[in-house]
Amino acid sequence: MSNQNQISPEMALRYGVRKSRFVPIVVGILLACGVTGGFYLKGQLTKNPIVSSRLLGFKVESGTQVSVSFEVSRGTKQKTYCVIRAQDENRADVGYATLTFASGPTYFKTTYVLQTESKAVLAEVLNCSNSPVMRVPPPNFPPGVKIPEQLPPGVAPKPN
Repeated sequence: MSNQNQISPEMALRYGVRKSRFVPIVVGILLACGVTGGFYLKGQLTKNPIVSSRLLGFKVESGTQVSVSFEVSRGTKQKTYCVIRAQDENRADVGYATLTFASGPTYFKTTYVLQTESKAVLAEVLNCSNSPVMRVPPPNFPPGVKIPEQLPPGVAPKPN
Protein backbone atom coordinates (compact mmCIF):
# COMPACT_ATOMS: atom_id res chain seq x y z
CA MET A 1 0.00 0.00 0.00
CA SER A 2 1.64 3.15 -1.19
CA ASN A 3 -1.20 5.61 -0.67
CA GLN A 4 -2.54 6.77 2.70
CA ASN A 5 -6.10 6.53 1.35
CA GLN A 6 -5.66 2.77 0.92
CA ILE A 7 -4.88 2.18 4.62
CA SER A 8 -7.71 0.88 6.75
CA PRO A 9 -8.90 3.11 9.62
CA GLU A 10 -7.63 0.56 12.15
CA MET A 11 -4.12 0.55 10.67
CA ALA A 12 -4.09 4.37 10.47
CA LEU A 13 -5.02 4.53 14.17
CA ARG A 14 -2.46 1.87 15.09
CA TYR A 15 0.47 3.51 13.23
CA GLY A 16 -0.55 7.16 13.73
CA VAL A 17 -1.15 7.98 10.06
CA ARG A 18 -3.32 11.08 9.56
CA LYS A 19 -4.77 12.57 6.43
CA SER A 20 -3.02 15.79 5.48
CA ARG A 21 -5.05 18.98 5.62
CA PHE A 22 -2.03 21.06 4.63
CA VAL A 23 -2.42 20.87 0.84
CA PRO A 24 -6.09 21.94 0.65
CA ILE A 25 -5.43 24.85 3.03
CA VAL A 26 -2.45 26.08 1.00
CA VAL A 27 -4.38 25.77 -2.27
CA GLY A 28 -7.28 27.75 -0.75
CA ILE A 29 -4.96 30.52 0.49
CA LEU A 30 -3.20 30.77 -2.88
CA LEU A 31 -6.51 30.93 -4.70
CA ALA A 32 -7.79 33.69 -2.40
CA CYS A 33 -4.55 35.66 -2.86
CA GLY A 34 -4.76 35.30 -6.64
CA VAL A 35 -8.34 36.56 -6.79
CA THR A 36 -7.59 39.47 -4.44
CA GLY A 37 -4.42 40.38 -6.38
CA GLY A 38 -6.34 40.30 -9.66
CA PHE A 39 -8.94 42.74 -8.38
CA TYR A 40 -6.22 45.01 -6.96
CA LEU A 41 -4.27 45.01 -10.24
CA LYS A 42 -7.40 45.75 -12.25
CA GLY A 43 -8.13 48.72 -10.00
CA GLN A 44 -4.58 50.04 -10.33
CA LEU A 45 -4.59 49.75 -14.11
CA THR A 46 -7.88 51.60 -14.45
CA LYS A 47 -6.74 54.29 -11.99
CA ASN A 48 -3.21 54.65 -13.45
CA PRO A 49 -3.22 53.60 -17.10
CA ILE A 50 0.12 52.48 -18.45
CA VAL A 51 2.22 55.06 -20.27
CA SER A 52 4.96 53.82 -22.59
CA SER A 53 7.59 55.59 -24.64
CA ARG A 54 10.16 54.68 -27.25
CA LEU A 55 13.15 56.63 -28.49
CA LEU A 56 12.97 57.07 -32.25
CA GLY A 57 16.32 58.80 -32.61
CA PHE A 58 18.44 61.77 -31.70
CA LYS A 59 20.61 64.23 -33.58
CA VAL A 60 23.40 66.35 -32.17
CA GLU A 61 22.53 69.80 -33.53
CA SER A 62 25.48 71.67 -32.02
CA GLY A 63 27.82 71.66 -29.03
CA THR A 64 24.91 72.86 -26.87
CA GLN A 65 21.83 71.19 -28.37
CA VAL A 66 20.58 67.73 -29.22
CA SER A 67 17.15 67.01 -30.71
CA VAL A 68 15.45 63.95 -29.25
CA SER A 69 12.60 62.27 -31.16
CA PHE A 70 10.34 59.82 -29.36
CA GLU A 71 6.82 58.43 -29.30
CA VAL A 72 4.41 58.14 -26.37
CA SER A 73 1.37 55.89 -25.86
CA ARG A 74 -0.91 56.80 -22.98
CA GLY A 75 -4.47 56.76 -21.73
CA THR A 76 -6.85 59.47 -22.78
CA LYS A 77 -7.44 62.59 -20.72
CA GLN A 78 -4.20 62.34 -18.80
CA LYS A 79 -1.29 64.72 -18.46
CA THR A 80 2.00 62.98 -19.25
CA TYR A 81 5.50 63.58 -17.93
CA CYS A 82 8.68 62.37 -19.66
CA VAL A 83 12.29 62.58 -18.47
CA ILE A 84 15.02 62.80 -21.11
CA ARG A 85 18.75 63.27 -20.82
CA ALA A 86 21.89 63.66 -22.90
CA GLN A 87 25.35 62.45 -21.93
CA ASP A 88 28.91 63.06 -23.07
CA GLU A 89 31.57 60.49 -23.98
CA ASN A 90 32.30 59.93 -20.26
CA ARG A 91 28.61 59.13 -19.57
CA ALA A 92 28.23 62.29 -17.50
CA ASP A 93 24.99 64.21 -17.99
CA VAL A 94 25.23 67.32 -20.14
CA GLY A 95 21.46 67.87 -20.53
CA TYR A 96 18.44 66.74 -18.49
CA ALA A 97 14.79 67.77 -18.62
CA THR A 98 11.34 66.78 -17.45
CA LEU A 99 8.78 67.41 -20.18
CA THR A 100 5.07 67.94 -19.48
CA PHE A 101 2.46 67.15 -22.12
CA ALA A 102 -1.18 68.16 -21.71
CA SER A 103 -3.92 65.57 -22.11
CA GLY A 104 -4.76 64.74 -25.69
CA PRO A 105 -4.33 61.89 -28.14
CA THR A 106 -3.47 58.43 -26.84
CA TYR A 107 -0.46 58.24 -29.17
CA PHE A 108 1.87 60.97 -30.37
CA LYS A 109 5.37 61.53 -31.70
CA THR A 110 7.40 64.52 -30.62
CA THR A 111 10.85 66.04 -31.05
CA TYR A 112 12.35 68.13 -28.28
CA VAL A 113 15.54 70.19 -28.57
CA LEU A 114 17.40 69.52 -25.33
CA GLN A 115 19.83 72.24 -24.27
CA THR A 116 23.20 70.79 -23.22
CA GLU A 117 26.14 72.10 -21.23
CA SER A 118 28.62 70.65 -23.76
CA LYS A 119 28.56 68.32 -26.76
CA ALA A 120 26.38 65.24 -26.31
CA VAL A 121 27.11 61.83 -27.81
CA LEU A 122 24.06 60.04 -26.39
CA ALA A 123 20.44 60.95 -25.73
CA GLU A 124 17.70 58.85 -24.17
CA VAL A 125 14.16 58.87 -22.84
CA LEU A 126 14.46 57.64 -19.26
CA ASN A 127 10.72 57.19 -18.64
CA CYS A 128 7.26 58.59 -19.24
CA SER A 129 4.43 58.47 -16.72
CA ASN A 130 1.12 60.07 -15.79
CA SER A 131 2.74 61.17 -12.53
CA PRO A 132 5.57 63.71 -12.17
CA VAL A 133 7.18 61.41 -9.59
CA MET A 134 9.04 58.65 -11.44
CA ARG A 135 11.74 56.12 -10.69
CA VAL A 136 14.48 57.39 -12.99
CA PRO A 137 18.20 57.92 -12.48
CA PRO A 138 18.80 61.36 -10.98
CA PRO A 139 20.80 63.98 -12.89
CA ASN A 140 24.52 63.15 -12.92
CA PHE A 141 26.22 66.42 -13.78
CA PRO A 142 29.89 66.82 -12.86
CA PRO A 143 30.52 69.09 -9.85
CA GLY A 144 30.56 72.79 -10.68
CA VAL A 145 28.66 72.42 -13.97
CA LYS A 146 25.82 74.86 -14.53
CA ILE A 147 22.74 72.83 -15.46
CA PRO A 148 21.36 74.29 -18.71
CA GLU A 149 17.91 75.88 -18.67
CA GLN A 150 15.34 74.14 -20.90
CA LEU A 151 12.69 75.53 -23.21
CA PRO A 152 8.99 74.74 -22.53
CA PRO A 153 7.53 72.16 -22.15
CA GLY A 154 10.84 71.11 -20.54
CA VAL A 155 12.07 71.95 -17.07
CA ALA A 156 15.68 71.50 -15.94
CA PRO A 157 16.35 69.91 -12.54
CA LYS A 158 17.18 72.21 -9.67
CA PRO A 159 20.85 72.12 -8.59
CA ASN A 160 21.49 70.51 -5.20
